[in-house]
Amino acid sequence: MAAYSLPVPKGWLSAGSYYEGAVERALTALRDPRTPERLTRYYSLNSNYAGATFTQLHDPEPTRITERDLLAASLLDATIPPATVRALLVEQESAEQVHELLSLERLPMTARLEEATPELLMAMDELYTALRGVIPPSRNRYSVNWSTAAKLASRKRPNLFPVRDEVVCRYLGLWPSQYQVDWQVFARIISTPEVRERLERLICRCAEPEGVDVGDPANLLRHLDVIVWMHAPKRT
Repeated sequence: MAAYSLPVPKGWLSAGSYYEGAVERALTALRDPRTPERLTRYYSLNSNYAGATFTQLHDPEPTRITERDLLAASLLDATIPPATVRALLVEQESAEQVHELLSLERLPMTARLEEATPELLMAMDELYTALRGVIPPSRNRYSVNWSTAAKLASRKRPNLFPVRDEVVCRYLGLWPSQYQVDWQVFARIISTPEVRERLERLICRCAEPEGVDVGDPANLLRHLDVIVWMHAPKRT
């Protein structure tokens, strides 16, 4: 499959100028000889990384946000404020809204970002916007609600929503983050043949040792995020 540009809804920003740099940075992370060890460490049952624990928190309710989803997102350093817990688990109106937006007709479990239609992108947009709406701004001016919403959306549809946080977006040249642009860029990256080939080989290699749990090897967007995040410099 050749890399291509997503057909996006009318009015969306074009991401064309970001493609080349982001793909090359992703390939740099994938080609790094230290990446196999980093990936194995992230998914090791003996490490303190989130990988194996996250994958073992299976999602039995793909159309609802549950306590298990909030716990899984928190493992990825997502801040889940009390108001968000109430909105998603207690308040019927907002919980039902998210339930409807997560319907399998709107967001099929088999759908993949690199194959998204404009209609599917609009359904993704509605879910992501609704999740952002129930996450109040933090008192910490450096903290934003978009990353928590991204991690919750990725938890429910890992092949549609990139995890996206500041570390990954900065490394890929997508800062300040704009989700409509980010989704197009991640679709471009994941549909690049060399990216997919290297990513699939790395996941198979990482899954071999005992005590390592990568979850579903086919969740390539999630595994790509891990590789880029482990490779990227962290701000202190």
